Amino acid sequence: MVVRQLQPPLDPDACYQALLSRYARFDGHFYTAVKTTGIYCRPVCKVRTPLARNCVFFSSAARAEAAGFRPCLRCRPELAPATLLPWSTQDASQILASQAVQLLDSAEALSDAPLRVSDLALRLGVSERHLRRILTQHLGVTPSQYRQTRRLLMAKQLLCDTGLPIAQIAQLSGFSSQRRFNTAFVSHYHLTPSACRRQGKAVSDTRLKLAYRPPYAEGAMLKFLHQRAVPGLELCTSTSPANGEYLRILRMTEGSHSHLGWVRLRFEPDTHRVHLQLSDSLLPTLPAVLQQVRRAFDLDADPMAIESVLGRDFPHCAGWRVPGAWDGFELAVRAVLGQQITVAGARTLTQRLVHALGEPLSTPWPELTQAFPTPERLLQASPETLGQLGIVRQRQRAIRALAQAVTHEGLDLSSASQIQSTIQALLDLPGIGEWTAQYIAMRALRWPDAFPAGDMVVQQRLGVREGPHPARTAIAKAAVWQPWRSYAVIRLWHGGSP
Repeated sequence: MVVRQLQPPLDPDACYQALLSRYARFDGHFYTAVKTTGIYCRPVCKVRTPLARNCVFFSSAARAEAAGFRPCLRCRPELAPATLLPWSTQDASQILASQAVQLLDSAEALSDAPLRVSDLALRLGVSERHLRRILTQHLGVTPSQYRQTRRLLMAKQLLCDTGLPIAQIAQLSGFSSQRRFNTAFVSHYHLTPSACRRQGKAVSDTRLKLAYRPPYAEGAMLKFLHQRAVPGLELCTSTSPANGEYLRILRMTEGSHSHLGWVRLRFEPDTHRVHLQLSDSLLPTLPAVLQQVRRAFDLDADPMAIESVLGRDFPHCAGWRVPGAWDGFELAVRAVLGQQITVAGARTLTQRLVHALGEPLSTPWPELTQAFPTPERLLQASPETLGQLGIVRQRQRAIRALAQAVTHEGLDLSSASQIQSTIQALLDLPGIGEWTAQYIAMRALRWPDAFPAGDMVVQQRLGVREGPHPARTAIAKAAVWQPWRSYAVIRLWHGGSP
């Protein structure tokens, strides 16, 4: 699991020097509010640099807005990547606050029946009073202020990047009515939604932009996706960032409703952005789709923090990210199918499974035809059906156990889950070993310190394969890479050697 960094007080002099550089690696780490204009900006904003005496620096957009500043219409703070840190480096109160922020950032918190703080406290196993105190202490704002900022920035992005009706944008952003949305928008931004849209020059279809911090090895990410792209489910047109696109069929769940559609993504390295286009069928879950894209492409990673630990041992791998999962259950099943076989072999088995049991969908691309099977569909599949696909009985049992746990036992394979308890729950299932559980933690749970010590390639790269206790020795050698061992694994898999 990856969570937001809850920063100590910012150094104004250091922030101003970073502002002067306009380097994108500082994007999202802080925001600059200008006292003379009442506006706050990202460090990459191209407007004339204000005088230092007029600047106030905030660690989050929520803090800037709570102090009465409005978001810049040019650099658009809603596009900035989040600042992330592994929870293992934090104390107990920071862990609690970070887990709460994960849930506050979820699509559930942006719905028109949002997650209340009392529900949040119950889910986290603490009192509501304690949770409010911890959140206010670490966020610098109340939970309601934080959530309001999230909603308004989401609405601002949709106003600027899409042609959706304002009433629909209000609903997608979590407002119970357009009237409430208009009131909140004007109160906070001193601008009507329609005026914001005119200045944002909205387009006629649903295309959005998401920023990331450089360096980002876009070619390495596309190569990883291309090698594992399952025909019918996903398509990677090229491994070149200049013309490569990634497309796939995606299923999103909103309450008891399931929405099936497609997404299309491409990198824009010059501006450090990912461009996203999606089908109209996914619009009811748009906030959740945006979160999935950020997790799947690891857009919120902090290269400076990662390179400070890994850079010496992997000097030629700056910007390599950990590919996430579009769906935790899908990733888990694919991990089971890939046990002890090649990437190509796992792709073939997954393709058979998708074609036999996946739900058909018509898309603008003939290469995209079917969604990944749901847990319910795999539970219904007979052993004979799975056996005919080439899936051996041990993996059949593991897949059925996963489907049972997700459907009926509350197993959460999302990035908001509790890491250690989820790993243990996976290990308790038949056919799920340490390698599979760590792989799921690395990609589906978004844990940056996962380490599949039993992986043969990892052991070979570390030179411990022929030793008496290779997994134990690998763990010992990888200790210096904590808390970024997942990123070290990606580099080892792709040819890097410490």
